[in-house]
Amino acid sequence: MKKKIFINILLVIFIGIFLYSGYMCFIWIKSDRDTKKLEEGLYSEVVSEVEESEDTSNDVSEEKIDFEKLLSINDDVVAWIKIDDTYINYPILQAETDEYYIRKDIYEKYSVSGSIFLDSSADSKFLDDNTSIYGHNMKNERMFADLHKIKNGTLGTDVNVKIYTKDTSKIYKVFSAYVTEPDDNIIKKNFTDEAEKESYIKTVLKKSNIKFDINEDNINYEDNIITLITCDNNNKYRVIVHAILLFN
Repeated sequence: MKKKIFINILLVIFIGIFLYSGYMCFIWIKSDRDTKKLEEGLYSEVVSEVEESEDTSNDVSEEKIDFEKLLSINDDVVAWIKIDDTYINYPILQAETDEYYIRKDIYEKYSVSGSIFLDSSADSKFLDDNTSIYGHNMKNERMFADLHKIKNGTLGTDVNVKIYTKDTSKIYKVFSAYVTEPDDNIIKKNFTDEAEKESYIKTVLKKSNIKFDINEDNINYEDNIITLITCDNNNKYRVIVHAILLFN
């Protein structure tokens, strides 16, 4: 009798695990489809190419973002990020907490992919010494998965990160990319003086897996930094990419 009860309990547990796994699989597939619909629908609609200026020395094509439309959907949108030759071409949102957009899309609906989001304490106009931006490393290569291409050198040594806000267009050059422990206290928003900032930049330059074109010999320590953050493929470590302002 006891054996039969035990078997029935195990059966119920296995059925529960099976149903839960099936449900989670459905959620992942639906989220993947929803993310692609956003990219093919809304996100493609609000981006239009702008003709390049006569000065092509920087070789940077620009986009015009329809912030009016984005803000009508969600006023948490603060910017747009794009990195050429990657899937990274998304709005950046900012909430009162860093957890809010981890599993929410621009419509504030549940999404496994979440959104690209700015540190909740950061200046939304990117005026901090160092502005942190977060995104998931998705298996379908969406969100911030392509930061791995920068860290691995797949995109070469001259990588631009474009940040568009409602009022400005900013171009940053990547100068460091590496993998680190989750508890590595490497993210710093502001510095007490120029010497501290210079020391910080030199520290992260040494961590870099790749020697980028922007390096210790030609970096301007007065310029603002952005730090892009995602998980590595086994979710145990963090992939960090630092870029410094080229012009705006």
